[in-house]
Amino acid sequence: MRILAGDIGGTHARLIYVDDNSDCPVRHSGSYACAGYPGLMPVIESFLSHYAIDKSFDAVCLAVAGPVFAGEAVITNLPWEISADRLAAQLGTRNMFLINDLVAVAWAVQGLQPDRIVLLQAGLDQPATPRRAAVVGVGTGLGAAELVWSEGHYTAFSSEAGHAGFAPATVEQEQLLAWLHQRHDRVSVEMLLSGNGIHKLYRFFRDVLGVTESSRVAVQIAQADDPAALISRRALAADDELCTRALACFVEILGAAVGDIALHYFPLNAVYLAGGVVAGIAPLLQDHRFLHALTRKGPMRTHLQKLSVTLIMSGTAGLDGAVAYARRRCVR
Repeated sequence: MRILAGDIGGTHARLIYVDDNSDCPVRHSGSYACAGYPGLMPVIESFLSHYAIDKSFDAVCLAVAGPVFAGEAVITNLPWEISADRLAAQLGTRNMFLINDLVAVAWAVQGLQPDRIVLLQAGLDQPATPRRAAVVGVGTGLGAAELVWSEGHYTAFSSEAGHAGFAPATVEQEQLLAWLHQRHDRVSVEMLLSGNGIHKLYRFFRDVLGVTESSRVAVQIAQADDPAALISRRALAADDELCTRALACFVEILGAAVGDIALHYFPLNAVYLAGGVVAGIAPLLQDHRFLHALTRKGPMRTHLQKLSVTLIMSGTAGLDGAVAYARRRCVR
C-alpha cells in the first residue's frame, strides 16, 4: 500500500510516506514548523516535492491536535482549517481519514516495542492485552482518548479532556489558580499541562512564591527557543531550585489529571502517557510524586493502584498509529 500519514500538532507537522508494494519498501519522513506555513496543504506539498512523491495514494490518514467533526477540523492551537474532502481531492485518494491525534497514538499502542516504553506502575491482575485503556498526551496541549478492545481489534474514541477545568489539590495549587485567574477568565488543565504550562509554573514560583531565580538561568530562558525544555533539563539535573520546584508541581498536577481522566473512562486496565513533554521528564515520572497524585482519589485509590501505567518514549507513536489506522480501514 502507498500511505501518506501525518501527525499535525500546534507546533510541528510530521509526515510519513510508506510504500510497501514492492520488494524494497519505501519509507520517507519529515518534520515542519507549522508557524512557517499558511495551512496544511503547503506543508504536504513541500514534503512531496522534497522526496519526489506523486499524488496517487491508496490511503491518507492525518491525525490532528483538535476535535474532528464530519471530516472537518480546526487545530486547537493553530489557525488552520482542515477539510478531509478537500484534501482527498487535492491528494488523489478515495481513502482519506482525518482523526484526532490521541486516537492515532491509541492506535499505536498495540505495536509498541519493549524498548520504547517505560513501565511506571506494573498493575495487578491485568490482562497482557488491555481490554480498556486511557491514552493521555502532553505536548503543545493536553489530549486524551479511550482505547477499547472489541471483536479482535482496538477501537479508539477521542475527547477534549485538556479543556476541562483545572482543580487544585493543594494549598500551593490554590494559590496558583488564583494567580492564573488574574490573567484568565477560565483556567483549563492544559494551560498547565503543556510546554507553555511549565514556563507558567516557573514564573509562578518566581513571582508569587518568591523562589530566587538564577541570573544565569534567567538569561538562558530569555534566549531559549523552548523555555520549557530548558527548565525541564535543569530540573532533571537538580541544579536549580526554581526549575526543580516548577517541575515537581507539574508532575503532581499531571498525576492528578491523569487519575481524573482514568476515572472518567473507568473501568479500565491501563493508562498510557505520550508526548514529547512527558517523555523528556521520564525520570521525574518514576518518582513517587506522580503515582501518589494519580492514585490519590479517595475510595478509588485501590482501583487505580491496580492499573498498569506506561510511558511511551517513541516520538513517532502518532505517525505509527495513523499508518495503522489507514491499514485497518482499508482492509475492512
